[in-house]
Amino acid sequence: MAELQKIPITELRREDLTDMDEIVIDPSESPRERVRSFLEQVNNPYAQNVGEYILQVGYMDGAQETLEERMVTLARKQAEVL
Repeated sequence: MAELQKIPITELRREDLTDMDEIVIDPSESPRERVRSFLEQVNNPYAQNVGEYILQVGYMDGAQETLEERMVTLARKQAEVL
């Protein structure tokens, strides 16, 4: 599965990816069960179709920021460009 994380976004094919809105996770399940359910539903856990876009996620060893903090940073950078 680690090889899926290394695929460049330009080489991903939409038809090979799962649509994010088709993924259903039961919030009452344990975190382990929610992860298992997610992995069973997706073709590539690192990339999904989200609307007209491909969303690719990755993980950095030793990262200290949360996903939410990284998203705020991204939004601020995009606001600066505009």
